[in-house]
Amino acid sequence: MVLKSRYILSLILLFLFLLSACGFEGNYPLQLPETSQEDTTPMLAPSPLPERVLSICLGEEPTSLFLYGDQSTSAKIIRQAIYDGPVDEVDYEFYSPLLEEIPSRANELVSVVPVEVNPGERIVDSKGNLSILASGVEYRPSGCSGIDCWETYQNQTPVILDQVEIKFPIKTGLTWSDGTPLTALDSVFSYQIARELYGSSGPQNLRFTADYEAVDENTILWKGVPGYLGIYSYPEFYFSPLPEHLWADLSVADLLTSNQTTQQPLGWGPYWIVEWVVGDHITLIKNDAYHLKGEGLPAFDALVFRFVEGAEEALAAYSSGECEIVANISDLFDYLPELQILEQEGEVRLNYIEGGAWEQISFGINSLNSKRVYLKDPRTRQAIAQCINREGIAANRGDAGFVVNSFYPPDDPRFINHGSSIIYQPQDAANTLEEIGWIDHDQNQNTPRVAEGVEDVKDGTQFQLSFLVVGERIVPPTATLIQDDLTSCGIEVLIENLPASELLAPGPEGPVFGRRFDLALFAWSTGHYHLCRIFTLDEIPGLYPSAPKGWGGANAPGYTNESFDAECNIIHSSLPDSNDTQESLMKMQTIFADDLPVLPLFFRRDIILSNPILEGFQSGSYPPLWNIGGIR
Repeated sequence: MVLKSRYILSLILLFLFLLSACGFEGNYPLQLPETSQEDTTPMLAPSPLPERVLSICLGEEPTSLFLYGDQSTSAKIIRQAIYDGPVDEVDYEFYSPLLEEIPSRANELVSVVPVEVNPGERIVDSKGNLSILASGVEYRPSGCSGIDCWETYQNQTPVILDQVEIKFPIKTGLTWSDGTPLTALDSVFSYQIARELYGSSGPQNLRFTADYEAVDENTILWKGVPGYLGIYSYPEFYFSPLPEHLWADLSVADLLTSNQTTQQPLGWGPYWIVEWVVGDHITLIKNDAYHLKGEGLPAFDALVFRFVEGAEEALAAYSSGECEIVANISDLFDYLPELQILEQEGEVRLNYIEGGAWEQISFGINSLNSKRVYLKDPRTRQAIAQCINREGIAANRGDAGFVVNSFYPPDDPRFINHGSSIIYQPQDAANTLEEIGWIDHDQNQNTPRVAEGVEDVKDGTQFQLSFLVVGERIVPPTATLIQDDLTSCGIEVLIENLPASELLAPGPEGPVFGRRFDLALFAWSTGHYHLCRIFTLDEIPGLYPSAPKGWGGANAPGYTNESFDAECNIIHSSLPDSNDTQESLMKMQTIFADDLPVLPLFFRRDIILSNPILEGFQSGSYPPLWNIGGIR
């Protein structure tokens, strides 16, 4: 059976590959930056000819492997082999091959100290925004954890704010691949490079950092900008080390272009790079100085990352044995039914990475079109939610993971089961719509309901909604399923598909963030920040100064609820592992479920194919190939 299915797979994938080849018009490999100076990276003595080689197909070739360069998924996967961490979040728990402990208040590596702040100095204001202490700025005095104790600065005297301090203890005995000891100073060096590259902007771990220093050879002390307490997880403020002993004399331009930083960066992980053939592959061999060498890791003598263009080429490479792992291929889900059959036959293993982008339907609650008021009533939004079969939609989407009732997956520690959920109940939805005044006047569920006594809506108005979706030419199947469900509830839906660049453009031109829509289907990227911030009053897009963020605000629905804002602000102004944060998470998610400014659908997922004989794979929430050194 295995041989037969292998043969069938080969024929199918060969056919797909030939079809794609017929339309192939040329290969234009990405060009790496030219070297700006003579490379000084010490090359290790050649290892014996590798005995065990692990080949991995990736869907895109990075342009650089410099830590602060290319941030594509492929670049991050390859850097996992070089750097091993330094901190990975796996199923919402943090692991680090470099740190002795993950900082927390429980192990006393996190503390809050009062500090004096003078006018003109940087602070984080009461709403979690970076600011300057000046007249009119609202701030949280030291010890303040609620809105009732916020103060507005009005004079020129110093104030006392809270400052978070985090200690990062680094394991002893770690070395770079060239044998040089890895110390806290390498992490400080990385921080200094980031500051030089980004200035006061850049990633959040940089923006909220006031000081970053080596207390001793194996301890980092991070200090936050006064007033900062929450939003991000503690490990995110650890800067991944870079080899100061090799790169200390490089300029910013050299760091961005030199071969030794972009093509052959030195790491401490299980492998190090020996060859990069642009447009084809990168070869790495195992690091004999790897700190887990005594445990028999890595199991393979060499890694080869091959670059392919799409699922057809990747599956053909897997079928022929050219690749044993396939990752970062977006259109693999197009072949999911066939792959699931092959998995049952033992030909392949499918590993799902959960918790990708958050797919949702935004409601135009506070539209700038004064005639579009149909969705102001939360009961109407709840009824629409009950009309939509979210489980059925997810079943038709290979990339659909958890169907959710919040902006957190159910296994995320931040998710609070508040006792209510969104259930597909079209009859209950119909009853609610009748109560509101949307009447099924002809007893035909496939014709639009008509308004009779709906607040702010003229009697006789048909229940008709615009529905904006991302799409170039073809309406996505998900949008059609939603349209069919709502039609069955007596709601006429007019779909308009636009390119993402147009649909999600800033207002006032962009229809979503210009607040000129009824329904809009799109996805939010996820992270360790709290998505509640999206739905606060200050994030409503509009004209400045009535809209604090101008047209850059994220609250496209125009949702407002003072209680929601208050709980979200507490979450952003409290330590992530505090009781205040947990209590506000509960209250905030309950308010969200009642008001439903958007309808959560599911979190997208990614997929990695692997040879079934390989060990070290699992499905869950984690960075792709985070444990590449542990694959056997």
